[in-house]
Amino acid sequence: MIVYLHAATGPDAAARLRAEMVADGEDPAAGHGAAGDAEAVAEAVRRVVDAGADTVVLQPTADEPDPEGFVRFAAEQVRPLVP
Repeated sequence: MIVYLHAATGPDAAARLRAEMVADGEDPAAGHGAAGDAEAVAEAVRRVVDAGADTVVLQPTADEPDPEGFVRFAAEQVRPLVP
């Protein structure tokens, strides 16, 4: 099962993630995304994997200020924390 997980990092990550989820009609309180540092995002990935996902795609918010930096963050900081 492939799961797309909304994710945001940086100082305004939580606000950007919440705005994205509201714009998509999702309940931001439901925990369907991850915001924060590498450990916070990795923890969300682990929860999705524990629930049965075999592939988790981190989907940056539409207003991600640095898409290339987000990819580096995911690859270099989050990936090593996920088994």
